[in-house]
Amino acid sequence: MKPIFLVIEMSAMVFISPAFFWAGALLMAAPILIHIINRRRFKRVDWAAMDFLLRAMKRNRRRLRFEQILLLATRCSLLLLLGLALARPLGCSQSSLAQLAAARTGLHVLVIDNSYPMAYQTDRPGAPTQLDQAKALAKEILSRLSSGGESVAIVTASRPARAVIATPSYDLHEAEAVIDRIEQSYADTDEAGALTAARDIATAATDQPNKNLYLIDNSRRAAWERDPDDLRRTAAQLATIFKAGITHFNVGTPGQWNDAVVDLHAAQPLVTDRFATDFVADVRGYGTEAADAKVNWTVDGQPMNAGTLADHIGPDASPITFTLSSLAGGIHVITAAVAGGDNLKIDDTRARVVNVVSQLKVLIVEGERGIGGLGSSGAFLDIALNPAGATDRNSDSCVATERISDLELGDKILSDYRCICLCGVGQIQEQEAADLEKFVRQGGTLMVFMGDPVTAENYNATLLKHHLLPGPLTRRVTTGADQPPMHFAFDPNGVLHPLLADFRGHDDTGMEAAEIYTYWQVDLPPDSKVERVLDFLPPPGSKTDARDPAITVHSLGSGRVVFYATSADPNSEWTTFMAHQAYPALMHMLVLGTVGGGDEWLNVTVGQSITIPPDVKLTTAPRLRDADQADYPLQQTADEDGQTIYRSAPMRKPGIYSLSTGVDTYRIAVNVPSDDADVRMLDDAGLKKALGDIDLRLEGDSLPAETAQIQPEKDLGWSVMAAVFLLVASECFMAMKFGHDRKT
Repeated sequence: MKPIFLVIEMSAMVFISPAFFWAGALLMAAPILIHIINRRRFKRVDWAAMDFLLRAMKRNRRRLRFEQILLLATRCSLLLLLGLALARPLGCSQSSLAQLAAARTGLHVLVIDNSYPMAYQTDRPGAPTQLDQAKALAKEILSRLSSGGESVAIVTASRPARAVIATPSYDLHEAEAVIDRIEQSYADTDEAGALTAARDIATAATDQPNKNLYLIDNSRRAAWERDPDDLRRTAAQLATIFKAGITHFNVGTPGQWNDAVVDLHAAQPLVTDRFATDFVADVRGYGTEAADAKVNWTVDGQPMNAGTLADHIGPDASPITFTLSSLAGGIHVITAAVAGGDNLKIDDTRARVVNVVSQLKVLIVEGERGIGGLGSSGAFLDIALNPAGATDRNSDSCVATERISDLELGDKILSDYRCICLCGVGQIQEQEAADLEKFVRQGGTLMVFMGDPVTAENYNATLLKHHLLPGPLTRRVTTGADQPPMHFAFDPNGVLHPLLADFRGHDDTGMEAAEIYTYWQVDLPPDSKVERVLDFLPPPGSKTDARDPAITVHSLGSGRVVFYATSADPNSEWTTFMAHQAYPALMHMLVLGTVGGGDEWLNVTVGQSITIPPDVKLTTAPRLRDADQADYPLQQTADEDGQTIYRSAPMRKPGIYSLSTGVDTYRIAVNVPSDDADVRMLDDAGLKKALGDIDLRLEGDSLPAETAQIQPEKDLGWSVMAAVFLLVASECFMAMKFGHDRKT
């Protein structure tokens, strides 16, 4: 019974491939069966000559039986040990047997943060940046592993997280070379994605029961407090997979701090060459007490001031504003740079490309055409937007208007305009609505004015279907002949929408005095993101205080949709607002406040692609180059509408790029993401909390002296295989020795 107990006891060990052990245990029965079958093969036949043989065999029977049992035991042990060797049993790393006769085994997954904050400069010898220290630490971990018995996988944590060694490799020298090749990224951190990649690698490695995870980063709260639910859920899964342990190494620098320009934009969506423009820089300081800093501004590389003083920059500092008196029409590059002494330079400067507009083309589509010009449904809107005519350069307006009838809309190239106004258009065809939606999504502005010809059924079936209305038109609200008119709910001293900011504090604009007799009621969905710019006061005698929207605005793609619930012309049955001085000002605010410069595609962050809009004119294949005049590839593809466009791969490095189209040369600003500028670190308790309080070993920027902390169990398989080879040699010798005839 002892062999059976031996098999049961050995089966309780930990094996990498236990199936081989059980296969060897079953095959051990084969020599026994063969021995029994051979014994039953002979038939006893007595004859005279056998007496002499039997006498000889009786003298050697005891010796022969011993030889057979020894050979049988050797063959059984050979099969059992062969299965045991293939099963690769694990022994404790601290046992004397494992230390003397075994190789270590296990899977080691290293997650290395190479996002742009890891470029923080340090004074460590041989490690100029935190990423350099992280790579040195990772290579030191590899130096403590056993070649051939332990496998390595490596994941980088900059967005998007990527497994640079996804299939565990036993080649530790190649893994070290891969670590050396990890580049400093300029993207933000994707810790959740990196942990997910580590989980997937370990889950697929079913032949490695002994798994270790090492997280190497600078413990920034901006990275570990992002996506908290995903992080905790993934961390709980990791705790069940990496049973050998999860270790975090912090290569951050005590007291590290960073000043950064996290945003730069024009105060108004549209920058024109007619007016001064305010540019707003959001400058933040992280890791130190609020202090003063100087911000330097440039336009097209030329300094514009001696430095603007930013008072007390901190995590919640107020943006600073710089006014440019005039900019010529065309593409310009504006930069704001904080003159700080921090050790993370890459986010000290931020650039913005602006398209300064000299002429804003507006298409006014009229549903009613009158005699003499002023009888048309868009005539007063035309005068309000362009009072002196499009060719008058002395006008304060940069708007150039064009009026057409609704029958001509289908023949127009909409991309030639920046804003399209539907003034009392009764019917919109399905194809026209689809074209208008495409126009808005590509950055245009659509303004929808009501009027007598408008039918709710058509608008709800076409414009609403294509997201060009804030909600369905429900009913036409009209005051009775004996009722007083309605009014806008306007208070110049109250809370105003940003599009009405210029009216703040002015009591004599006529907004509150404008009379409204008719408007279309629109039903805004409860979860709508539509902004109410202005409401109507409840109709006289109304039993409710509910206010219907008069003007709304909502985004669609890169553009905006403005809904104006009453008429754009002075029809006595709709409104008298056009007779007040506020009307031209309001129309300008709505147009200039929603129409962009068409320069959004010229401003991207690292990790985003540059996409050339289909309306950009090309006479040759476009060519994109960085500041060093190195080409950056562009791929020809199709957009969602099937139009051919050019798109780059995700941008990997910040800077000012140039794009040649054969017609024009554009400048493109690529900036680092702003989310990771906060370099303040979490303490040990905060880091554990971010990971759901899993069992986590916390280390500094170097390996602990106790190397056994990161050593796994040891693989006894090779030692058992050596015993197999020894038994094979012994079995061959005994088979040869015992198989020869001997003298009796």
